[in-house]
Amino acid sequence: MSAGVGVILCVTNISQAQTPPSRTVVFSEVVKLSQAHQSDDVILGYLRNSGASYSLSADEIIYLNNQGVSQRVIAAMQSQPGAASVPPPAVVPPPGTVPPPSSVPPPPGSPPADFNSFHDQLAPDGSWVDVAGYGPCWRPAVVAANPEWRPYYDAGHWVYTDDGWYWQSDYPWGGIVFHYGRWAINERYGWVWIPGYNYGPSWVCWRHADGYLGWAPLPPEARFEVGVGLTFHGRVGVDLDFGLGVGLFTFVGYDHFWEHDFRRFVVPRDRAVLVFRGSRLANDFRVVNGRFYNGGLGRERIGELTHHEVRVERVAVHERGFEERGRDHGAPVRDERRDGRDGRDGKDGKEGRGFGEKP
Repeated sequence: MSAGVGVILCVTNISQAQTPPSRTVVFSEVVKLSQAHQSDDVILGYLRNSGASYSLSADEIIYLNNQGVSQRVIAAMQSQPGAASVPPPAVVPPPGTVPPPSSVPPPPGSPPADFNSFHDQLAPDGSWVDVAGYGPCWRPAVVAANPEWRPYYDAGHWVYTDDGWYWQSDYPWGGIVFHYGRWAINERYGWVWIPGYNYGPSWVCWRHADGYLGWAPLPPEARFEVGVGLTFHGRVGVDLDFGLGVGLFTFVGYDHFWEHDFRRFVVPRDRAVLVFRGSRLANDFRVVNGRFYNGGLGRERIGELTHHEVRVERVAVHERGFEERGRDHGAPVRDERRDGRDGRDGKDGKEGRGFGEKP
């Protein structure tokens, strides 16, 4: 009898080892580990041992984001067990001619904004890959070196211009990818840039919580149409959250908003979940003189919260990047004559209206 029991126990253990835990169990355990501040390596080890992989729906990805699960872990949950994390990307050659649609013009003196120009300028600093649903996309080399990298996060800072909040990047390719197109996370390649031809000072969504400011790159579904404005799945308005969860936001304290590299000052993931839950949208999207304006929380309000004088800076055109840096020899180029009372900052409503507002 004891031998029989031993055989039954042995068979039961083998059966359990071969059956991956249920989807509900894995989701629950991954969220539990993330909220217990376990590292991605620990969570990835759990996923490997569980032998489970899924095709996540958009709602499931958003749910995991909102629970603080990192993009690296979410991508791994969709990978087949034992598969290479990111295979070498295939280079996508540029087409002969890709005419851009009717678009918002870049600053005067900028090189042409078309696919061929983008392709040639970005090729030295990354790879062009073919992404299902989007077509040719650019994957920066920095993503391969640092899987935790995200847009509007490092090697750059915020300045205020006539077009609102402008991301002044220190990357040689920043003048293109932070002012044109959109960013998306792909389970195979990580962050990829999707070409677009409308110029903007930055394409981000803003949030504000007591003591904190946050921003996240707008998704590809956030579309800007000349004469219409910024839309999301057909809706127009400044109160759109664009489906962005906490995992996509960069939150910093008021006192660190003016840093030139946010990596050391970003709110940690566990605290970011709480900050996000207490935050509210702070978007101010406008069309000013035919140009896209991204005002965020507003120039004056940011100045009050950060105890910083916010001047209106001028965007300078450099030989690489369409309006790459608004500075000369490393120092900001400021137009001292603009004091924000001439209507050009869009705050008095004389030169533009917020999307969704009545004229």
